[in-house]
Amino acid sequence: MPTLFVEELANLDFAYLDPRRGLVGETYLLDLELSGDLDDQGMVLDFGRVKREIRDAAEGLVDHKLLVPASSPAVRLEPGAGRVELRLVDGGVVEMLGPAEAVCAIDADQVNVDTVGAAIRQVIEAQLPGNVTGIGVLLRPESIDGPWYHYCHGLRKHDGDCQRIAHGHRSRLRIERAGRRDMALERDWAARWNDRFLATTEDELPAQRPGHRRFGYDAPQGRFELELPSNRVDVLPTDTTVEHLAAFMATTLAARHQGRIDVRAYEGVRKGARASAG
Repeated sequence: MPTLFVEELANLDFAYLDPRRGLVGETYLLDLELSGDLDDQGMVLDFGRVKREIRDAAEGLVDHKLLVPASSPAVRLEPGAGRVELRLVDGGVVEMLGPAEAVCAIDADQVNVDTVGAAIRQVIEAQLPGNVTGIGVLLRPESIDGPWYHYCHGLRKHDGDCQRIAHGHRSRLRIERAGRRDMALERDWAARWNDRFLATTEDELPAQRPGHRRFGYDAPQGRFELELPSNRVDVLPTDTTVEHLAAFMATTLAARHQGRIDVRAYEGVRKGARASAG
């Protein structure tokens, strides 16, 4: 039976909830295979439709959203609403308030490549014509040859989906000190920001729980608020666009180390910003 394939059909950036790790930023690459009879054009499915309809369906389900393991006993999700609460193993709480379209409920007790892949498969199947009888969905993280970190943020001033307060990325980084790559600095910084929410000072609100910090803002899509344990947050004096993140890394490291610091910070896969200081 003929089979077509598309490698890296989509880069899916999102956040998810985990009872141990808390709020986790993630990026998956989506590979797709479709099998079936050939249509009148001699194709299983036109690549134009794959890239337009199938990719849009996958991105519309999870991209720049908070993925919630709806079957987890640690999660409380209000049906039809954007209010979510996660009880952490260490006793803390992650609470997110936002429009319903910023949340994706996964019918499982945890979020991973298998459970997200199953959910994506369902929405893709609804887009396929009758001649397509086989579908293969593969989600995978980017292969990275150095340190990386999982982080979350929200961009209040963004007019797209990045305004959602709980979305995130799995990102590599490269740090050069005096013209040479310094993997020790990369490892240290990746540890600092791994599984952290990167917040902006001006977005902070009074917390409702001891030992927690709360952030919120009004954006074009609606009201967003997020509260989580203080030790899972790093608060910056600027917005948390990748341009500001790269500059913050460079200036912070240059203040601690002699010589020029060059930073190449990624936001997910194959995109990011460069900054230098010192």
